[in-house]
Amino acid sequence: MTNQHSKNKIGFFSLLTALLVFLSGCTSDNNDAANGRLLLSAKSTFSSPTGKTPTGKNINSDVVVTDFRMNLKEFELEFDMEDPGEDYHMDENETWDDDGYYDFEDEIELAGPFELDLMAGQISFLNVTMPMGNFEELEFKFDAGTDATSDLFGKSVLIQGTIQGTPFIFWHDFEDEVEVDFEDPTFDIAISETPEGIVINFDLSLVFDSTAGVDLTQAMDGNQDGTIEISPMDQDGNNDLAHSIRQAIKAHIDLLDD
Repeated sequence: MTNQHSKNKIGFFSLLTALLVFLSGCTSDNNDAANGRLLLSAKSTFSSPTGKTPTGKNINSDVVVTDFRMNLKEFELEFDMEDPGEDYHMDENETWDDDGYYDFEDEIELAGPFELDLMAGQISFLNVTMPMGNFEELEFKFDAGTDATSDLFGKSVLIQGTIQGTPFIFWHDFEDEVEVDFEDPTFDIAISETPEGIVINFDLSLVFDSTAGVDLTQAMDGNQDGTIEISPMDQDGNNDLAHSIRQAIKAHIDLLDD
């Protein structure tokens, strides 16, 4: 009787273990099926018909840009609460914190900050798994770099080049959050089984357009050292212009489908 009882116990635990393994496999399959991938890139646009020089790109007849870098972090996606998408299903085991954003609190893993060299063409810098569904817009933050060995140390944006042949350097240390979406308001960031690629486009042609953005020919070399310095604390008298460039950069960001 004792041997038979022991055999029954062994059989019961074997069945229970097999059932738990089966259920675990089902749960994993279901979670994997509900996830998609987001591929995020960034680039700059120089649409001047005057083309490029051997060392930079012409913005217009007065301005050539040779260096355009920025430091970004804290990427978030705003969930489309009205149209979550057919593939998105909330269950009791999800880590969604229901604040309308898919971010660190939802256990998305972002390695950051990101130093982007926007003179190097289109840069892919983020590839993450996330739940399938529709998202209205992307939010990210400019932030001053913390790498003491980088030219972006203490800076969130750095642009260099020439203005009418005179070297210039613009930098700023602003820590601003920016929300961007597609030009078509009905078009969402749709995460599905097919990897979704989106591109953040920084349009310098508009940033430094004398009508739509900032006229850099207004910049001065106040201390006559041969370089036009434009920053929140420069000695050339261009502090107000630095603020205008800061606002123009944020105003001329587009989201593109890759």
